[in-house]
Amino acid sequence: MEEFLSVLKDVKFVVDFAIVLVEHPGDGEKKKSKVMKIVNDFINENGIKLPIPSAILNWIIGEVIDMSVRWLNENFWKKDKE
Repeated sequence: MEEFLSVLKDVKFVVDFAIVLVEHPGDGEKKKSKVMKIVNDFINENGIKLPIPSAILNWIIGEVIDMSVRWLNENFWKKDKE
């Protein structure tokens, strides 16, 4: 279980890195698709095998992307409200 959680932590790092790489104003769904591709390519190229179906993993990655972007929007990329 520890190894599984460690791998998920690494995947979360790749998600966050990919979000920063693709960031530009607008195109939310296109950016999300690009991040999904980067993360899935990382998983495949590194031979990462997780004990969950790929559909569930993709759903988890999508949720992680949404949560990370929400946090970045609120705390890092937020605009001054004046």
